[in-house]
Amino acid sequence: MSAITNDIKYSFRQLRKSPGFTSTVVLTLALGIGANTTIFNIVNTTFFQALPYPESDRLVYLSESNAQGNTIPISYPNFLDWQKQQDVFSSIAIFHGAEGKLKTDSGAEMVSVLHVSEDFFRVLDVQPIQGRSMQPEDNIPGAERVAWISNNTWQRLFNGQADIVGRSFEFDGRNLTVAGILPTDFRFHWRTDMFTAVAPFAKEFFLDVRESRSNEYAVARIKPGISFDAAKAQMDTIALRLAEEYPVANKGIGVSTVPLRKQFVGSASAQLLLLLGAVGLVLLIACANVANMLLARSFAREQEMAIRTSLGASRLNLLRQLLVESLVLAVIGGIMGTLIGLLGFKFVGRLVPYQVRQVVDGSGFNLLMLLFAVGITLITSIIFGLAPAWQLSHIRPAYALKQTTREVRTIFGRIRMSDLLVVAQVSLALVLLIGAGLMIRSLHCLLNVETGYEPTRVLTLEVASPPVEQFQRDPGIFTRHYEKVLEPVRNMVEVEAAAVATGMPFTFSTNNMTFYRRDLPVPAAGEFPMASAHTVSPDYFRAMGIHLLKGRVFDGTEPPYIIPEGMVMSPENLAAIFKDVTFSAVISKKMADVFWPGEDPIGKQFRLGFPDLGLPWVNVIGVVGNTVQTGLEHGEVSEFYLSLRQWPMPVNMHLLVRSRLEPAAIINAVRATVASVLPDEPIRDVRVLAERIESSTAGRRFNRNLFTCFAITALLLALIGLYGVLSFNVGRRTRDIGIRIALGANRCDVIHSVVKRGLALVMPGLAIGLGCAWAVGRLLQSQLFEIKGDDPLTFVICALLMIVIALVAAWLPARRAAKIDTMEALRYE
Repeated sequence: MSAITNDIKYSFRQLRKSPGFTSTVVLTLALGIGANTTIFNIVNTTFFQALPYPESDRLVYLSESNAQGNTIPISYPNFLDWQKQQDVFSSIAIFHGAEGKLKTDSGAEMVSVLHVSEDFFRVLDVQPIQGRSMQPEDNIPGAERVAWISNNTWQRLFNGQADIVGRSFEFDGRNLTVAGILPTDFRFHWRTDMFTAVAPFAKEFFLDVRESRSNEYAVARIKPGISFDAAKAQMDTIALRLAEEYPVANKGIGVSTVPLRKQFVGSASAQLLLLLGAVGLVLLIACANVANMLLARSFAREQEMAIRTSLGASRLNLLRQLLVESLVLAVIGGIMGTLIGLLGFKFVGRLVPYQVRQVVDGSGFNLLMLLFAVGITLITSIIFGLAPAWQLSHIRPAYALKQTTREVRTIFGRIRMSDLLVVAQVSLALVLLIGAGLMIRSLHCLLNVETGYEPTRVLTLEVASPPVEQFQRDPGIFTRHYEKVLEPVRNMVEVEAAAVATGMPFTFSTNNMTFYRRDLPVPAAGEFPMASAHTVSPDYFRAMGIHLLKGRVFDGTEPPYIIPEGMVMSPENLAAIFKDVTFSAVISKKMADVFWPGEDPIGKQFRLGFPDLGLPWVNVIGVVGNTVQTGLEHGEVSEFYLSLRQWPMPVNMHLLVRSRLEPAAIINAVRATVASVLPDEPIRDVRVLAERIESSTAGRRFNRNLFTCFAITALLLALIGLYGVLSFNVGRRTRDIGIRIALGANRCDVIHSVVKRGLALVMPGLAIGLGCAWAVGRLLQSQLFEIKGDDPLTFVICALLMIVIALVAAWLPARRAAKIDTMEALRYE
């Protein structure tokens, strides 16, 4: 132990003698270890850190799947059948995400709400800190409407009032009683202000229609002793049974059963593992760079080691001493790297999937992170310290005192260890450079996707709708509500056009509807076509800049349907309400091409929904350009637009304002105008449309920037490594170069010799790097858009860039070599 203590003291004395060398090595290691610690924290949070629910490994996430294998929301009647027929879950619950207007003592505010079945809190094993939990009698049609509010909502909207449980408030026009307050640390996978039973709201959202699938998913807890595979198999069997029992609604419909953690992680697995691999390459390059610096330093210490050997020091003593020096450097770099990793996590923590961030503590500091930092510090100390330590510990005093250069003999000739490290640096840097290049090109292709509209100068904001209960008796109240908003906004001097719409692009609130053509036979069960449906006001196409290709758009004179006196909007009354009603529709070019190929769709008719629903026929009056709705990478989809006057939807709609000025300049004016008409209605989600589009690519931009940052770091390290090796070689060959110049060698020949040596190190690295990059490109393919992982242009450009950087790195020491003074070189010792 005393020997190791002495070695540590000696190491610190040696490092203090070379502050420049020490600081360079420590900083290089700190950056490499810090980057790895940051990404490891993200991977740990995403994949390994426990979800904040007891026995979370037994939780599963349920949705339905269509014939194409895509996941879709759950039909509420199907879920009720699941409850009755399954025996593999101790509890199972459905949840339906929505929004509503809650009136409190301080005013009205839009809140997010999950309508859930009675077992929801039991599945997640959570108990209210005040009040009671949900009971089966809360979740029956016609039951008193009660709610459980989050702790944050209790503090934010109710100021933490102690007597809040049992008080009633108005929610979407109806009384809602607070039944309980949830714990501070309870979170589900999206921000939720309030939870309430689903059954009392089922009719309002048409959830009791088996064909309706709007926004319902489920969570369940597997019984002890039941495997995940057994639970999945039973749910698949139930889905087949329901498809036979209800072929119209369920043909081709299956059940998607996945672990809750996997559902939260989503498609982030490949992305995070690639980033972990990328920072691993950066660390390897940093280790190679540090090893090269230690090798260069080792030549200056050869005589020291020779003397110590001559005085009786064993190889084991020398090896231990040198490894301790490497460990001291690694520990200092590791401490700094851990601090960098904690700070870096706060910066790049957005890489953690959104659902995971919502439920898992994302502080970044935990025992596993600390163990990783310690482990990587030890490993890096061995990686970069072993070669120099082994070389110096095996020194032969006679050769050291004669300053003989040692080389490794290979099939390519004599190569120094430092040369091999440069080859490795170049190959690893090229892999990262090509990865960054592929992402840059992919993002460029994505940003050049045509959206189908003109997003500049378009302001968007969400405006609350009247209570759903009023819609059931008079759907026209929604039309009048939004037309009352549009009139004063449209008359503003700064406004060019204004409209309202459901399913606005990049709000991710799409509404897909089945339909069938009137002039064709009714499709078989499971074969009904589907398209994205929008309810819009007449000026929508002008406000969005969507071009009319054929026919006409809405003019505001479309006749609305009228509910007969004494009747309400319900699934049972649809056929009677829409018996003699025909709507007008504008369709997208893609819908025209897919469903009326080679035909003129103007005047053609289709019917909404399935035949037994009794929804109206729709007459096509116009065709407009295609648009992108949910993401640039998803492309265009078939769409149709219905008039606000004919098909008002009982949901909040977005107001779109095309401004003659920059949209930011009119935000306050538009807000004030809307508030003057609807003083009690909250306004939210105020954003410029162009910003919505840009934010949809934020993840890809961030990945590109991170990969580019890694690639630039790797390039700099490779450049420094190559420059260091060539500079060191020039320094050791000062006398040889001086003699060559004295014997008549041209200075250009000297430059050529040094540059040639540099390229001789780079070319093998390029060959190895291109092969590795080809393999990495295949792994990156899922992250790329419209380019292949082996894109030739990217590979050629990156290889040429590496050669240019190598020439720069080689030119500087070559230029210094050409300026060597002959007389000084001959006196060189």
